[in-house]
Amino acid sequence: MQKNTKYDLIIAGAGAAGLSLMWYLLQSDKLKEKNILLVDKFLKPNNDKTWCFWDDQYLPLDDIINHTWNQLEVIAYENRYHEKMDKYGYHCVKSGDYTARMLQIADQQKNITMLESGITGFSSSGDKGIIYTDKGDYEAEWIFQSALRPANYQELKSDISLKQHFLGIEIKTKKDLFDPDLVTLMDFDTDQNHGVTFFYVLPFSKNEALIEYTFFTENVLSDEEYMAGIKNHLAERYNLSDDGYEITREEKGVIPMEDRRYPGWYNDRVMNIGTVGGLTKPSTGYTFTRIHRHCAEIVSELEKGNRPPETGASSYRFRVYDMMLLYILKHEPKTSVKIFHDLFKKNSFERILTFLEEETTLPAEISIFSTLPYLPFFKSIWKMKHRILTGA
Repeated sequence: MQKNTKYDLIIAGAGAAGLSLMWYLLQSDKLKEKNILLVDKFLKPNNDKTWCFWDDQYLPLDDIINHTWNQLEVIAYENRYHEKMDKYGYHCVKSGDYTARMLQIADQQKNITMLESGITGFSSSGDKGIIYTDKGDYEAEWIFQSALRPANYQELKSDISLKQHFLGIEIKTKKDLFDPDLVTLMDFDTDQNHGVTFFYVLPFSKNEALIEYTFFTENVLSDEEYMAGIKNHLAERYNLSDDGYEITREEKGVIPMEDRRYPGWYNDRVMNIGTVGGLTKPSTGYTFTRIHRHCAEIVSELEKGNRPPETGASSYRFRVYDMMLLYILKHEPKTSVKIFHDLFKKNSFERILTFLEEETTLPAEISIFSTLPYLPFFKSIWKMKHRILTGA
């Protein structure tokens, strides 16, 4: 080891997970003066993602919310299901704003060292974790990493591995077209030939919105295919030709939707956090709230002098639900659209969001499933029984 390479804690990866953990550490009276190393290949804001969520109880800073909507709609089979929210607001945070704010906070702390470097690996030795970077090796009592897949990723059992992939464009139109209080959560009235496909619309004003062309499938599309689909949707849904709007920003994403159970630990002293720690909900791709909840739990245990908790991912019951839906999404995409249609037709949006947040009781979940076609779920249980009976 080189000189001056020892820290109390190391955070490897400056995405949503790493930066959120840093923020929670700084809010702790017991931990805020720990010497922390923050490492990432790029320590600069990049406005390439939009993070949305509805449960804001763990959100560190309210003023970083870019926009909040109080109404949601889902469109399927030419039907619109619309609801005004009472319990939840639907919020979005721009990754560039979040990163800029957190890096600014880090830069103001004397006990935080920021290192812009590639990360090549991790190991542990006794009571220390070690990170290997392009600029040297560093050690700490605990390392929290969101940069590398688990070392045994390929060995982790997986029966279903889909992707939630999308291209989104932020547009500014010449005429007012959008309701800035209403999110189109899913618009399924589009070509379903590739698999489960929908449009997601976040309006920021009457003439500004993010339009995302989204798929739950195994294979991604080319940029040209995504863009052609978006242009066709804008023409059909909003009567917009190319000269009726300008594109102000683009974002692309590929989010894992798989039954692979990610380990909480890379090794004995290096914890996996964020998506590589299994925090992405397999059936929806939502991660932001789960990250913040997990960060709060980590800090709470560190304050007590305990080992960081391997929590944050779904419980067994909700893992089974996710497996069931993933199986249907992969093998019965047309039925999947029917399921989403019936789900929003026969249940309140807030009830559904509470279920997706995994805060419902078993009787409530049985009630929700009773509103859906039951044969596809029974089939998925039978096909996935080898996973369900062995702990999912």
